Amino acid sequence: MNRLLAALALSAAAGSASPAAAQAQAGAVAADLDPQRLKLGREIIAIAYPPERRREMLLGATDAITAQFRSASASSGQAPDAGAERIVERFLGRVRAEGEKAIDIHAPALFDSFARGYARLFTAAELGEIRAFVGTAAGAKYVQRSPELLSDPDVAKANSAYMATILAALQPLQAEARRELDEYYGKTRRK
Repeated sequence: MNRLLAALALSAAAGSASPAAAQAQAGAVAADLDPQRLKLGREIIAIAYPPERRREMLLGATDAITAQFRSASASSGQAPDAGAERIVERFLGRVRAEGEKAIDIHAPALFDSFARGYARLFTAAELGEIRAFVGTAAGAKYVQRSPELLSDPDVAKANSAYMATILAALQPLQAEARRELDEYYGKTRRK
């Protein structure tokens, strides 16, 4: 049960905005953006995250994090329970399927928002330097392969240990939140 709650917490942390709210937010274009900086930001994004690879890149990062979550859950000290494991695996499979749908819907706006963010965070000169770097074979490879870093054995091991610590800390917090919610809903239902 605690693993399922942790999985729910993990998926909630990945994003809880409604699709309509996310689309509205992504669609808001700031009129104060310098056109040159925005153009450079979009060029950087197009090179760093080729449109034909974006889905694969996002799903690869999601899969790496999910695998590390599984590893962290297995080492969290709880005794394995086959029934609970099946529920968690089914849940994680459904989360992945929903994640794929969300990527298909939101990736264009997400990557365009990155370009606008770059245009706000960096000067035109800095963006030119970044554009020059990602325009090189090494620069493009560096950025495009960065999500794969999550699957590196050393990174996966460190991140799994980090997640195990978080999951262990979540258990008493979940119990406390459950008690508080039960108490709260018990009081509001009696009114």
